[in-house]
Amino acid sequence: MSIEKKHIEKTDHHLSRRSFIKNTVGITASAIAGGSLFNVADAQWGFREYIPYDAKRDQHYGTNYGIIDHHHPGMDPTGEKFAFVRLKYPGGDWYTNIVNYYRWPSDLKFTQILAESTSIDVDVRRNPFYVDIDDSWLFNYPFLFMTGHRGIQLSNDQVKKLREYFERGGFLHVEDCDARLNGGRGGLRLHIYEMMRRVFPEKKFERLDLSHKIYHTLYEHNEYLGGDKLIRGIADYDEAIMDDDKVIVYFCPSDLNCAWEGRQCSPGGDEQRIWAFEQGMNVVAYALTR
Repeated sequence: MSIEKKHIEKTDHHLSRRSFIKNTVGITASAIAGGSLFNVADAQWGFREYIPYDAKRDQHYGTNYGIIDHHHPGMDPTGEKFAFVRLKYPGGDWYTNIVNYYRWPSDLKFTQILAESTSIDVDVRRNPFYVDIDDSWLFNYPFLFMTGHRGIQLSNDQVKKLREYFERGGFLHVEDCDARLNGGRGGLRLHIYEMMRRVFPEKKFERLDLSHKIYHTLYEHNEYLGGDKLIRGIADYDEAIMDDDKVIVYFCPSDLNCAWEGRQCSPGGDEQRIWAFEQGMNVVAYALTR
């Protein structure tokens, strides 16, 4: 299966706001459905609210879940390259799918596919990037990714910092790692609702229609296939916080991240996994050119 080449028209306005794209963002000839992405056995998984940080080794670690080597973008600036950066937040399992317990770290696999399949100048390293919400260099990164199953416990100062991040033009991509939890209300969904209510009391999440540009920047997605969990009536559409007509927070309950990590996708199998990678790339391209 091949993927048709797509392009995004660039404008001076876009480039003045984002310098992370090499000339025109576009899809190169790519065969995402080819060998290495698929035929992955399901990983057994669990989570905790907290995994310790070893300052001497500069690693997070957990007894059951392996380690996260510290690839901190603030310590190693990425320059003009695009960095796919995960947000480390207090109160929940922010590290889902990136500890080395898994067959491959989801963010790293997505970053590799993004670099191979588009002309975005992507910073690809051996380990996923993450940044703590309290880090001063949070504002250096116009795109943040966030996922987990439960618990977001932000202080008032952290809430103010996130609002400033959005007001400066930042973009947040959020995934609920299991929409089936809490009787179908989701694991992270209610926490994201509450977090954004505190950040923007005047805004609410809105359902995204498939006609929105975020589904058509690189790949034409006219049908919602979802991440690894397409659940009718629960996780079969995305939501967003908007600033006028622009998405500033993209919330996906069907879990693209677990599809990137290699889990079995239900009910659509590999076709659904391809859609999940494509939609992740759509979101990145949208965030950099909105």
